[in-house]
Amino acid sequence: MQVKETYRTNIIVGYTIIFYVLMVYKFFNGMFLFQMQPSFFYTREDLFTWIFMLTGFHKWLLNNQLGCIIMDILFYAAPIIFYLVYRQLIKNQKSNLNHFNIISLVAVVMLSINVVYIQCYTMYPTNSIEAHIAWMLFPIVFVAKDINVFKLLTDGIRYFLLFFLISAGIWKIAQGGIFNTHQMSNILLLQHKEIFVITPQHWYAQFIQFLINTRKLSYALYLAGTIFELSCIIGFFTKKYDIFIVLGWLFFLCSDHFIMRIPYYEISALLLPFIISVENSNSKTD
Repeated sequence: MQVKETYRTNIIVGYTIIFYVLMVYKFFNGMFLFQMQPSFFYTREDLFTWIFMLTGFHKWLLNNQLGCIIMDILFYAAPIIFYLVYRQLIKNQKSNLNHFNIISLVAVVMLSINVVYIQCYTMYPTNSIEAHIAWMLFPIVFVAKDINVFKLLTDGIRYFLLFFLISAGIWKIAQGGIFNTHQMSNILLLQHKEIFVITPQHWYAQFIQFLINTRKLSYALYLAGTIFELSCIIGFFTKKYDIFIVLGWLFFLCSDHFIMRIPYYEISALLLPFIISVENSNSKTD
């Protein structure tokens, strides 16, 4: 099936909407860089991080309120600037290669900003880099000038998320967690130990304590999550059940936040290739 420019437009619009909805969420939860005011960092065990650390940029932002504000402005302004440039150039029906060269250049700039920001952001005590991977993958897709290459790279993001989910399920089996009925109770105890000391009478602490004590229920949640992750393998063979993968993943993200206090919502952008299809995008232009 021929891929029309509408498909690229829908992906970019979807990316922009998700990005700014999450931006509002992060602002009101004090998750901007300048709001957290980082004063120390930790070293991740990966080669790319070690190379990045040679620049010393992550140290420059420590206790640097103005520097953090500048980085926040650059990071949160980049998607809307990219969208406006794309919209302005693409609305001209005679869009030529030069226009797409400009779009690709802006995408490269956004990618550079995102990589630097996310590297620093996740080296401070905030969240894992895996949760922010969508902001580094999609700008790579946006660099593509040819619509067929764009579609190919978007499919790559689809299969990346499927691999991400399936490998998590396989890891639980390989590490033996799925065979230990105490696994989830132990995880909850480790994850929430401080609230049992600080606010033991709070309803949330009582709820987590209930899950810990009710070993069969907590293990059932762990088992259900593993089954969902492993079942995503069907996405490699057909797109018929994409809606169930999307709903299951969104439910998983909400549950992970509520039960584990891990806000992984930013990875939800990786669901765009499951939600936006070439067929639906083409039908809107026919």
